[in-house]
Amino acid sequence: MTEIVKGTPITLDKLRNLRLDLNAMALFEEATGKSVFKIGSDMSARDLRALLWACLRYEDKNLTLESVGGMVTPQNLAEINTRLVAAFTAAMPEVESEVSQGEAPSR
Repeated sequence: MTEIVKGTPITLDKLRNLRLDLNAMALFEEATGKSVFKIGSDMSARDLRALLWACLRYEDKNLTLESVGGMVTPQNLAEINTRLVAAFTAAMPEVESEVSQGEAPSR
């Protein structure tokens, strides 16, 4: 079966892959009570840990929030944020404009 959402590689305790699919979104929501679509610049440390954990769970069901939290340090925080944004971007559908589909733009 083809992967619908491509994993985003990240080096933590070892090379892992982040994937933001519906299961990860639901896990994040269960852990935080928040929708992944409503988090932004006010993301707390708990939110960051939960999002990272949720995106890693498809690959390793034994991960806990605490074990994932132990992989995050001030030294790798910026890289983790960058990789989470990349995972979010990879999960979102590409928007095709009318022009790219060969049609003239409507006026």
